[in-house]
Amino acid sequence: MRNYTHKTLLLTVLFAVVTVMNAQAQLAPKIVPGTTEAMQHAEFWISRIGNPDRIILTSSEIDDLNRTNRSRSFETTDINGDPYSFREVVENKDIIGVQFYVLNPLDMETFPGDSLRARFKRVNDYLYGRSYWDKRQLEFTDEMKRELIDKTNAAVIPDTIVPVYGVVVKHTLNRVFPTEYPGWSSEGGRADYFQSASLDMNTPVAILHKTANNVWYYVRSETAFGWVPAENIAIASKREIERALNFKHFLVSTGHKTPVYADTEAKKFIVDFYLGETLRLEKKTADGWRVRVPYRKPDGSLSYTDGWIGPDARVNVGWQEFTQRNVLDTFFSLLYRPYAWADNYNERDCTGTVRSVYRTFGLFLPRWTTHQLHCTNNVRCFARNTDEELKHGILDKCEPAVTLVGHAGHISMYIGKADGKYYAIHQSGYNYEGEDGKRIWVQRVNVNDTLFPGGSNVRTWTEIGEFGR
Repeated sequence: MRNYTHKTLLLTVLFAVVTVMNAQAQLAPKIVPGTTEAMQHAEFWISRIGNPDRIILTSSEIDDLNRTNRSRSFETTDINGDPYSFREVVENKDIIGVQFYVLNPLDMETFPGDSLRARFKRVNDYLYGRSYWDKRQLEFTDEMKRELIDKTNAAVIPDTIVPVYGVVVKHTLNRVFPTEYPGWSSEGGRADYFQSASLDMNTPVAILHKTANNVWYYVRSETAFGWVPAENIAIASKREIERALNFKHFLVSTGHKTPVYADTEAKKFIVDFYLGETLRLEKKTADGWRVRVPYRKPDGSLSYTDGWIGPDARVNVGWQEFTQRNVLDTFFSLLYRPYAWADNYNERDCTGTVRSVYRTFGLFLPRWTTHQLHCTNNVRCFARNTDEELKHGILDKCEPAVTLVGHAGHISMYIGKADGKYYAIHQSGYNYEGEDGKRIWVQRVNVNDTLFPGGSNVRTWTEIGEFGR
């Protein structure tokens, strides 16, 4: 299988997607039917909240919630008091490495080789159990699939794995297979099913395995198992990593991304600082923020260097206060950002957007929709065919900006009511039918009412989760 640089691959993939979409459909206008220009601004929704600066959860309450979520049961009850389980969704997503529980990978002292071999077998069965299309829109052959499996180097997995620890030094991919080559879900599809998540800079990982050429590491991060480019991981001891990441003073990025430079004149670029990521803060001057930036030395080990962030950047000292104003301001800073399945190409999908926004408040949410909907102490579950008026009635009792709505395939954030209609903001990969009968793709962070076609439509919901006391 031919190797491609990430930049070349991105351009090729985007060209293919745009070509297909132009032939079959068109992109939606920024202001979709049922919304107005005023609704495209956070302040429109903030002004409808009685006290938007009220603290929803304190930092200690957020810490408590994070701890609770590390052992939350898959079994609960629905709005009628009947048993309700989301275990099947959790187990289904485990096939591609996505985990429900957020954990510290540095606590992993050993890992059974049999467990890793079993995990690889499930992924291999996943590969052979369905069809995929490559960047040329040609279906994967059995030979191509065998090549992917051979790259996993499974034959050398020991009976007991002693992890090597590392730190993510730049926002990176988490892949189902050790390749940047896409596996499209269908001919002309938009979902690369070899992509499962993204990992943030300064995230610790346990390295469990690697390819024969050492180009890819198989890691357990806070939220997933998966393959990560080795060049984006720096190796260090557990103690070194804990010391490096135990910073009391830090910046959190509150915008899509912010460039970090090696100099105050912003002439030498180092790395992009993505939404929800944190960097150790050294000091603030008139020239901006001086931070400590991780990097991988030529021998693969971890080191840090000084970096500079401009004084007007979208950053916060420490976690943001968890208020409705701050949540709305942060989410709306992403308005119209393009959709990317499983956070591919350093963009985001619906869950990646929600996870990154809430991370700026110190809330550590897992990767999948159902996982996130059940990371609150106030979740209402119901059958998909539950009357929409009943669902909206539940929503009437919930707070905007801190309430998530959705189902196993999509998640949105409720932002309030206007003219008797309920509205949500979300990263939408969905489409609707235009007057001429053609599909119109949204493909971006979008505001719409909850009767609008697509994943945010109230008829599709099975859960409503609200953050609060």
